[in-house]
Amino acid sequence: MNFHLEHHIAELLYRSIRGKLSDFEREELNQWRSDSPMHEALFMRLQDDGYIDEELGIFIKGEEKNSVLWERIRENSILRKRKRFIRFSRWGAAAVLLLVICVSLFIKKGEQEVVPVAIQTILPGSHKATLLMENGEEIELSDSVRMSIEQGIIASNNQLEYGDLVKELASGYYHVLKIPRGGEYRLKLSDGTIVYLNSDSELRYPVNFSATSREVELRGEAFFEVVTDPQRPFVVNAEQVRVRVLGTSFNVNTYDKDYIETVLVKGRVGLQMEGNTQEWQIKPNELARYDRKNKTMEVKEVDILPYVTWKEGHFLFKNQSLEKIMDIMARWYDVSVEFQDESIRNLHFTGDIKRHANFSIILKALTSSVNVNYKLNGRELILYMK
Repeated sequence: MNFHLEHHIAELLYRSIRGKLSDFEREELNQWRSDSPMHEALFMRLQDDGYIDEELGIFIKGEEKNSVLWERIRENSILRKRKRFIRFSRWGAAAVLLLVICVSLFIKKGEQEVVPVAIQTILPGSHKATLLMENGEEIELSDSVRMSIEQGIIASNNQLEYGDLVKELASGYYHVLKIPRGGEYRLKLSDGTIVYLNSDSELRYPVNFSATSREVELRGEAFFEVVTDPQRPFVVNAEQVRVRVLGTSFNVNTYDKDYIETVLVKGRVGLQMEGNTQEWQIKPNELARYDRKNKTMEVKEVDILPYVTWKEGHFLFKNQSLEKIMDIMARWYDVSVEFQDESIRNLHFTGDIKRHANFSIILKALTSSVNVNYKLNGRELILYMK
């Protein structure tokens, strides 16, 4: 199917969604639907009200210059030839361009038999966590469920909050908040500090901080907004790294088996390596990277956005390898990933993806940009070269 025919079908689909098809156009669209099961599958998917919004919310662009689809769209963009077609509103033009992409991807997929005909839906992660109490009891927390757990401890609006009443409790009691793969949750500690916990992470912390210290233990990834208290520095023990702060905002990531990363947004942070009394100071917009193998610390200035936008509902990648991207996606969508061709791991991408987009939409955007194919069997994703 050539670009102009794809665009014509996209126009028919757009007019169908808006309920503005003429009798002749409806007959033409029905004929196209009956020509192939893939055509019908695309038409039915477009009946989902949220599908177009998800697609429009994704921007993905790979560094590979030979992407057939993106080259064709850039060279033949309907936005450059709008006088030859129906005049659309601002969103209308974007929607038709999106539909051109959808039609092209579905046709290519049908011709190459890349993906099974059955449409699989893997939803993004959601707000969920498990609270492990001091006595060993486990309490499941989920989306928007309000729950009174103990004196001064309330789960509500995707946040576990330790209010003023917990200050009446004796210090020395600890809770652990565990976030599963495909989950995220927010925590408000007894001093007012806010912690955003990412997928496959856990935080151990006192129910009530003592009068002299504020200390927590982290595995995984979390963004901290620490309440200022000069008399009680806030300490995050992130495996082999100890992060000491006063009042500040920063992100700590221990996912990588080779590195532990701390990024500072504002305030002051000092870091110490396990077994070393030296403290490394980092300033806002700097990254401290601890090398687990060599036991060294590197501090450098970075663009902090790719490190912290996850808590705002976005994945921002800047020249990131597909291997790293898929590590992140696997945790958030709770899937396993297999690379049949090792060279795929080293393909690099730059892009901004909505964190709550449907996984199949992200896969199509990623793989179509660099000539990579994929198979999705349940929650097992297999990537291979075309």
